[in-house]
Amino acid sequence: MMNKEDITRQLLHELEGEKESFILHLRVDLDWDHTHLVKVFKLMVKYIQQLEPTAPLERHIASGFWFFTNFVKDWSSHDNFRSRNAYPELYYQGMYELIFLLTDWYFSGECPFVEPEAFEQEWNRLTLLLKEETQ
Repeated sequence: MMNKEDITRQLLHELEGEKESFILHLRVDLDWDHTHLVKVFKLMVKYIQQLEPTAPLERHIASGFWFFTNFVKDWSSHDNFRSRNAYPELYYQGMYELIFLLTDWYFSGECPFVEPEAFEQEWNRLTLLLKEETQ
């Protein structure tokens, strides 16, 4: 089990686009790595769950959530990107929605699902969609 500091460190690594991060591969290599994105989602959920409800948000984390939400969708919506990562539009839209919902949960403090486990069910559903479409 990761502690709060490990979760924060790993999440910042991803949100700030450090070496081997999802964002860096997306931007430089034009590579959409589903498994890596799910790893980022899991870090986001763990980070949000460990927050104190009344604690102020940390600016560098907030900035990272905001950037991640906007950059991933904007960058991966380009035709050149999509030609290299030909996944179904329904899959992309579902992943963008999950990113938005996680960011909304972070900023609002209210989980958009009745149970936080619904995030995992949703990305598992999208994983199955991806597997079905690429077979």
